[in-house]
Amino acid sequence: MREEVFGMLVHDIMQSPVITVTPRTAAGEALGLLGTRGIRHLVVVEGDDVVGIVSDRDTKEIAAQPERFTEWVVGDVMSGPAITVDPTTPVEEAARLMLSQRISALPVTQAGRLVGILTETDVVRLFVGALGAGVPSSRLDVVIGPMPTALAEIVATVQASGAPVSSIVTLPNPEGVREAVIRVATIDPRAAIAALGAKGYRVKTVYRGLESFDLVA
Repeated sequence: MREEVFGMLVHDIMQSPVITVTPRTAAGEALGLLGTRGIRHLVVVEGDDVVGIVSDRDTKEIAAQPERFTEWVVGDVMSGPAITVDPTTPVEEAARLMLSQRISALPVTQAGRLVGILTETDVVRLFVGALGAGVPSSRLDVVIGPMPTALAEIVATVQASGAPVSSIVTLPNPEGVREAVIRVATIDPRAAIAALGAKGYRVKTVYRGLESFDLVA
């Protein structure tokens, strides 16, 4: 359900322990760590303080300059000061921060001490899992409209049709009308579609795997 995402905190999905470097670490060494560990970000620390973050993109850009590559250290290419979050920060707030700041990773600190790192991959993995993607299922795009009780009735109707609801997200469409994106744990959602239609709800599109079926003009 959508609540699975919005009840999660950063410490539930962050990566820990964290691989760190210092501003004086050779850029070549940092690039090697990124490659051998299969990660995209290194947190830069000075003592107990988080002072920046360096990504695989940063090191690959300077690796393209072989005449100077051996001279570079992490402090020359890192982004800093680092934007950090607390482990008790709600996941959606951390995601909003990453989006607004156009960054792909956040060091996680508690009382000034580094305890983890949250990356965009961690957030995407959570949303994909919470939305039920990756398992046999169908997605129904249903127009809700302004009725405050519509969502509850839609869920009850779908469940009563024999289609277990895996997840629900509500959002406005480009016209500003509320829609529900409902994933049901069946690859044959016809009973749910018929039940919703009988209640007067409009199912716009059905997605099964990579196929989509427009149901309204």
